[in-house]
Amino acid sequence: METRPTSTDEIDLHALFFKLRNRWPLFLVSVLLAGFVGYVYLQLKAPVYNFRATMLLGNQSSGSKRAQELLQILEVQNKGVKMEDEIGLLKSVDVVRRAVERLPFTVSYYAAPGSWLNTVKDLQVRERPAGTVPFRVEPNLKAPQLAGVRIYVEPAGQGKFRVHANAKQGQLYSLPTSELVREVLDVNIDQTVAAGDTLRHPLLTVVIKPEPDFPTGEANEHYYFTLNTLSAMTAAYQAGLSVKPIDHDSRIVELSSKGMVPAKQIQFLDTLMAVFVEDDLREKNITGAKTVAFLDGEIANLSDSLRRSAAALSNFRSSRGVVDVGAQSGEGIRQLSELEAMQAKVATNRKYYANMLNYLRANQGASQMVSPSSVGIEDPVVNNLIMQLTDLNSQRAALGVNASTNNPLVTVLDERIRTAKQSLIQTLVNMTRATDIALRDLNQQLGRVRGTISAMPENERQLARLKGESDFNDKKYNFLVEKRSEAAIALATNATDKKVIDKTEMVGGGPSEPKPPLVALISLVTGLLLPVGIVLLLDKSNRRIQSKEDLSRITNIPLLGVVAHGSTADKATMLKEVKGPIAESFRSIRVNLQYLSAGLDKKLIGVTSSVPGEGKTFCTVNLAAEMAQSGRKVLLLECDLRRPTVAGYFNIDTNAEHGLSTYLMGLSTLDDCRQSSGVPHLDVICCGPIPPNPTELLESARMDSLLSELRQQYDYVLLDTPPVGYVAEFFVLVRHLDANIYVVRQNYTDRGLVSQINELYDEKKVKQLYMIINDMHFTTTYEYRYKKNAYAYSHP
Repeated sequence: METRPTSTDEIDLHALFFKLRNRWPLFLVSVLLAGFVGYVYLQLKAPVYNFRATMLLGNQSSGSKRAQELLQILEVQNKGVKMEDEIGLLKSVDVVRRAVERLPFTVSYYAAPGSWLNTVKDLQVRERPAGTVPFRVEPNLKAPQLAGVRIYVEPAGQGKFRVHANAKQGQLYSLPTSELVREVLDVNIDQTVAAGDTLRHPLLTVVIKPEPDFPTGEANEHYYFTLNTLSAMTAAYQAGLSVKPIDHDSRIVELSSKGMVPAKQIQFLDTLMAVFVEDDLREKNITGAKTVAFLDGEIANLSDSLRRSAAALSNFRSSRGVVDVGAQSGEGIRQLSELEAMQAKVATNRKYYANMLNYLRANQGASQMVSPSSVGIEDPVVNNLIMQLTDLNSQRAALGVNASTNNPLVTVLDERIRTAKQSLIQTLVNMTRATDIALRDLNQQLGRVRGTISAMPENERQLARLKGESDFNDKKYNFLVEKRSEAAIALATNATDKKVIDKTEMVGGGPSEPKPPLVALISLVTGLLLPVGIVLLLDKSNRRIQSKEDLSRITNIPLLGVVAHGSTADKATMLKEVKGPIAESFRSIRVNLQYLSAGLDKKLIGVTSSVPGEGKTFCTVNLAAEMAQSGRKVLLLECDLRRPTVAGYFNIDTNAEHGLSTYLMGLSTLDDCRQSSGVPHLDVICCGPIPPNPTELLESARMDSLLSELRQQYDYVLLDTPPVGYVAEFFVLVRHLDANIYVVRQNYTDRGLVSQINELYDEKKVKQLYMIINDMHFTTTYEYRYKKNAYAYSHP
């Protein structure tokens, strides 16, 4: 009996390689198929080229540096633009769209060579730049056009072109705006147009011209073109664009893209950088222009303020009479002092005049007059009148000594004295009045001067305020005029800080993909891994018994041995040929069975299986023959009364009238049923006619007596019993059996069926049970890979 392998979860690489090696035709087919697919891929895949350009994004400030300095007067903080924002702007839809809009990419040209790959459909297609196909298409951008559909162009002779297109569905677009006009079903265009004429169709309005520089001659290829919307082109080029800095802290970025037409990719990247630089310069010019406009507005507003402040200062000076506050203040103080001195003098004179007048009125008869200078009167008229009066009084006094009062001279002198006194009194009265008038006038002048002096601080304050405003506006105006000139000069000489460093160049000098070595490697790896996956998948998904290792995972039933797979010729001569893998297999099983029978009386041995086709009859016949050839007296009893097949192995008439069925029914004797097999020491009792009630016959007392009798006559009795999984006859016979052999067939018996018999074994319902694996392919089974050579060695 063979030792069961221990189940383990570790991968046995030797077993895996053994399984894979036995599937070498699958690997060969897979590698060849993968290589063919790789070859077709290389033929169909259009070459893709990589392109690279670099540019400097400059500093983070936006706009002119002078404009930024000018905006500092408004306390506007310059936050700058981050590197990530610059890259985002460069990759934005708007910038890409405006770059694509400048390029003649509305029409895409394609060429399809006349190869076997294009026999049914144009699969091997290459996009061509304008000028490399024999025609040029000029679409009418104002008319709706059929976009995204292949439109074939073929020479029609005499300077004409045939234009045709067929599609199940299409879209009519306005190409410049990418606006969908309507959906079109069953597109069908087939027209012939002269070169240079306009093709007018509800779905297409174009002018087709011959390419003058295209070489003449028959080319083994045909051509078509497609019309592209602006949005579709923008999305395509934006998807293939990559922008990244060359270093973490660097302001230099690398622009890269990939495409199938080198000329178009170079044009796109160069145009994109030019648009971005122009945008930056335009933004800076806008900032400078806004700065100049702002300064112009401020200057205009300040001009009005300057005029108003100057007018207010002038009006204030003219209305208040203020020219120079310091000089006018000193002059006012001098005038005040002079007016106060004059007031004091006039007031004193008035007192003198009043005293003199009172004196004259009080001394009407006095002959002597005090000298006016003694009372402080300095008026010459008064002093002259006083002197006249004094002289007249002196003359009157001199005449009064010698003459009487009636003297005419005295009388004349008295009249003259009286008249002089009256004149003096009248003069003093007039002088007093004049003095009063002078005093009032001086008081008024003093009031005005004092008012002017008291108002001088307020005037000075207001004058300083108005003058300060005027000076501030004047300085601010001059400052803004100067800065406006600087801003205008900066705007006129403005330059962008973004710069193209390296124009677009192809990377590597050739296509980056597809790479034939890489495709070949992938094809080879795929061709090898695919069969591995298939083998592992089939192995894991296979529910059938493959080896004793599979049995060890689901049952503890002892394994008696394995039966080698044999050819039809081997099976035909197996009862006569004592050599070969099959004979050696049963010889090993017989030895193991005898070893198990040591010390036990196991004469009745039943052979069964789960379902028909597993080879239980084949194993019963060969085991019986092997036991007989070893010198034992053996009987083979066919108990499968439903599908008998034993007679076919021994050239016995399958329609014999005697058999186990007739014996159990009492219609035949044992000698009638028993037949010679042709193998020494081996007798056979076949089924006979198929009965209608096999179960009742097998559980009858006649069957019990038959087995008891056979046990006495033979060394071994092998019973070919019905499958245990289909009918109940096995369980009827199992009570008579000393040992049971359960046959499974490699790559045929389902594991679930073995689980069922294992349950019966674990529950002790079937005792002395052993297993045989039938039809084992040693060359495809890792566990028995050595046995083929072993059998050959055993039987040279």
